[in-house]
Amino acid sequence: MNLSIIIPVGPGDNAWQTLLPELLAHNRINEIILSACQEPPKNTLLQDVRVQWLSGQQGRAHQLNAGAQAAKGQLLWFLHADSQLSDEVWPQIAAFGQQNTDALAYFELSFASDGPWLTRVNAQFANLRARYLGLPFGDQGFVLKKSLFNALNGFDTRLKRGEDLDFVVRVRHAGYALMPLPAILQSSARRYHRQGWLKTSLEHIFLTLLMTWQAKRRVKQS
Repeated sequence: MNLSIIIPVGPGDNAWQTLLPELLAHNRINEIILSACQEPPKNTLLQDVRVQWLSGQQGRAHQLNAGAQAAKGQLLWFLHADSQLSDEVWPQIAAFGQQNTDALAYFELSFASDGPWLTRVNAQFANLRARYLGLPFGDQGFVLKKSLFNALNGFDTRLKRGEDLDFVVRVRHAGYALMPLPAILQSSARRYHRQGWLKTSLEHIFLTLLMTWQAKRRVKQS
């Protein structure tokens, strides 16, 4: 099953320049779409035939949807630009694609060493929340068939944040399974470093509860 990787690129975000060479080093890559809200910079990596730069409306939901619409692959992988991949990621992607199942797959989360050591606790909590509460976040790398993504009408562009949780709630409400993949996807912890571990952690807990409640409310009203 052909794979299209969709990476949203925010204003001033250069993290993709570290991720892109890592992705291009694997021959399993069919297509990488960098969905941005600005014109492409001068970078030789963008000359690879497998890479496409989209310039469009700002907003993560808008950018993710634009990338999915442009994707030629049957399997979509929504990946944050600051992600780092463990070796086990690729076999798990291949195995999931071969199953050809209508499910939303995601990876185990860990945080890089660019933040406080206490982010290890946050990663453990995130993995428990995903597995037992059925609430993975976008930094865990959503993988699903393009046909399923289209059937769910993509991400809600009305939302300024929390589009990932909203999408997961709709996946579950529609009766589709969430599938954890036994491989680690590492994300940057620099936000915890900038804002402080306690403040950022409490903010995340509050926003998770609020956005999940709002998403479930929208589903019931639809």
